[in-house]
Amino acid sequence: MRAVLTTIIVAAILGSGGVFMWRYYGGFEGEQAAAVAFINVYGDYAEVAERVELLVHLPSVESNTDRAELFVLLESMLTEDMDVTRREELARLAFSNLDSLKKEIDSAQAMQAALYESLQKLDNAARVFRSIELQRRSSEIVAVARKRAELSARITSVQSEINEHAYAIITQVLADEGELTTEHINAINNATTLAEERYDTLRALHEELIADQERLTRLFKEFADAAL
Repeated sequence: MRAVLTTIIVAAILGSGGVFMWRYYGGFEGEQAAAVAFINVYGDYAEVAERVELLVHLPSVESNTDRAELFVLLESMLTEDMDVTRREELARLAFSNLDSLKKEIDSAQAMQAALYESLQKLDNAARVFRSIELQRRSSEIVAVARKRAELSARITSVQSEINEHAYAIITQVLADEGELTTEHINAINNATTLAEERYDTLRALHEELIADQERLTRLFKEFADAAL
């Protein structure tokens, strides 16, 4: 990430020519030191944000083995004709996959605590600028960064809700000793409908998160160009 930031800053400097020299020797009342400090803090924030989002995406990606196995197990024990012993066996296997997914979500939530700490440092670094333009630009970066963090937190929350529905289904199968009663089937259908709605929400949140990532990259490049 720091290599990317350096590339952006160098491009901003080379692209601004004489304007850069004017700013360095007096533009924005000599706030280059504060700008460099803000850029460094942003670099630290960006590294943490990338780690958080990698962990946030992990439980949802199609290539996630535990997620894929859980879906196969759920579909088999709820739709295929089998004896109660086999259905109980599949339910217990599903618990193992569900536990692994929960640990992945827990890891993402733990890293999010570090993300909010870095956001506070970024906010503090943005408050030292005297010029109105740099105040506006840095504050906008902080605002989008906070929204980006909130989206990550919302994604993990929805993932937890999906896991809770799967947990409820598996628990009910075990409580009924592998039997699929009419009451159980109705409960499963309702839970499945809710899960589908949450997956739609999850997809929309991921799309919004990607859009904010791109917006933040653009805002940071514009800040570096203006400040340096």
